[in-house]
Amino acid sequence: MSNKLSIRSLLIAVALLLLAGCSKSGPDLGTVHGRVTLDGAPLNHAIVTFQPPGKSPGIGNTDQNGDYVVMYKRGVMGVPVGENIVTIFMDAKENPRNLVIPPRYNTESTLKREVAPATMSSTST
Repeated sequence: MSNKLSIRSLLIAVALLLLAGCSKSGPDLGTVHGRVTLDGAPLNHAIVTFQPPGKSPGIGNTDQNGDYVVMYKRGVMGVPVGENIVTIFMDAKENPRNLVIPPRYNTESTLKREVAPATMSSTST
């Protein structure tokens, strides 16, 4: 009987571990996309970050139209739900015009966006 009880306990423990491994891990994410413009023109080669307090940021790169989609980590689209500070920097490797983004959009950013679990679109100028 003790042998059956040990095997049963082991099977229950393994089942619980498998269930725990199948559960969702990480923060709740909301999908964020938008367009960045500077002086009314699309800003390509910009890096857009959404930084939630105490969590990893979501990062997106703008295309030739200034459009971006934010990725939380490799293969995972989105941004942690809640308030995020938004920053916009130029990609140093891809900035042939040497554009400078005003500090109020990056190093001194006070731009904040509330990210909801649903899709969110944001436009920055």
